[in-house]
Amino acid sequence: MEWIVSRLSSFGPGKLGVAAIVVAVFLLSLSDVLVKDAGERFGLGQIVFLRSLVAGVVIAGAVMAVSNEKRFSPMRPAWVWARSLCLTAMWFCYYAALPSMSLSLAAACYYSSPAWMALLARFVLKEEVNGLHWVAIMLTLSGVLLVTNPAVGNLPPATVLPLIAAFFYALAAIITRSRCRDEAPAIMALNLNITLVFTSGIFIIGLALFAQVGTESFVSAVWPTLRLEDWLLATLLGLLLAVIATAVAQSYRLAPTPVVGVFDNAYLLFAALWSAALFDEMPTIREAGGMTLIVAGAILVTWKKPSSDAMIADD
Repeated sequence: MEWIVSRLSSFGPGKLGVAAIVVAVFLLSLSDVLVKDAGERFGLGQIVFLRSLVAGVVIAGAVMAVSNEKRFSPMRPAWVWARSLCLTAMWFCYYAALPSMSLSLAAACYYSSPAWMALLARFVLKEEVNGLHWVAIMLTLSGVLLVTNPAVGNLPPATVLPLIAAFFYALAAIITRSRCRDEAPAIMALNLNITLVFTSGIFIIGLALFAQVGTESFVSAVWPTLRLEDWLLATLLGLLLAVIATAVAQSYRLAPTPVVGVFDNAYLLFAALWSAALFDEMPTIREAGGMTLIVAGAILVTWKKPSSDAMIADD
C-alpha cells in the first residue's frame, strides 16, 4: 500500500487529474450503456432520482466516516451550486437524447465539449492554449464530425440535446477549475447529487400534475413499475455515479481544463467497446477513423514542451 501511495504521489497533480478523468469516463460509459439498455423500463426523472439518491447516500456516508459535519458545507456555496446546476442540465439533456439515437452518435455530439472548454478557458479564464493544443482540439473535433457524419437530413432533431449537454458540461468544468479548486471533491459530488435528487423530484411532480395521459415516453414517464432487477440496476448506477462524480471533480481541480477535456474524449472509445460487448455493435470504418482522430488529438495534447507553461504540470 505504501508503494502505491508513493508511486501516485510521484505522478504530480496534472497526471493524477488525467488518470482521474480516464477512470471516470470509463465508468461513465458503462453507466450510460446500462441506462440506454434499460430505458424502456424507466422514466427519465425516475432513473435520475434513484441513481442520485443512492450516490448521495454513499458519498454522504463516506464524508461522515472521514470528516466532521462542517465539511458538508462547501467553502464557496454559490459557485458549487452553480456547478451542480450545470451538470444537472447536462445529465437531463444527454439522457433525454439516448432513446432517439445510437450511443455513439449521442456521444460524438456530446464530445464537442472540448471546443467549448477551450473557448471558455481562453476568453473567460485567460488561460494560454497554444497552437499545438489548438491543433489537438481540432483533430478531436474532426474525429467527432467523422463519427457523426452530419449529412443533410441524416441527424435526428434530438441531436441538439447532447450538443446542449456539451455546453453545460464545459461550463461546469470551467467553474470547477476557476472557482472550486479548493473544494473537497466529495463535497462537490454530494452537492451535485443533492441537486439531481431535488431537480428530478420536481421534474417527476411536474409530470404527474401536467403530463397528458397516454403520451408516456422515456422522458415523459412519471414512475413506471420496477422489477427487482431494475432496483438492483438503479443501485449499481448510483454506486457508479458516486465514484464518477468524485473523480470528475478531482480531475478538474488537478489538471488544466483543456487537457482534461481532451482526455474526456476517451468516453467515445469506451462507449464503443461496451456497445460491442453488450449489443454486438461494432464501429464502422468511418466511426473507427473518427475515433482514431480523437485518440491522435489526445496524444498530441500531452506532447511535452520544455517550458514552464506546459499543459500538464508536474509540480
